Amino acid sequence: MQLLVDRMPSVDYDDRLHGEKFVITFSWGANSDPVPTQVVALYKYKGDVLVAGTRDKNWSSYEQAVEAGKEISDKFVAKYWQD
Repeated sequence: MQLLVDRMPSVDYDDRLHGEKFVITFSWGANSDPVPTQVVALYKYKGDVLVAGTRDKNWSSYEQAVEAGKEISDKFVAKYWQD
């Protein structure tokens, strides 16, 4: 019997440039795998939730997956905000 692992929660993140608020969430693989298979960065805009971006697994830990979500969020802001 496979052991189930606790899934880590979504992460609230304020981007580094403007403090825009994102939620970094995850897709998971096998029940015994503690590392997410995909990262999804969500952004709330005028009452709608937008997918700022996704990235498939190229990391080996939950912490690295969170960092990938932060990079997605930062790139989204850099692309769509004009300073």
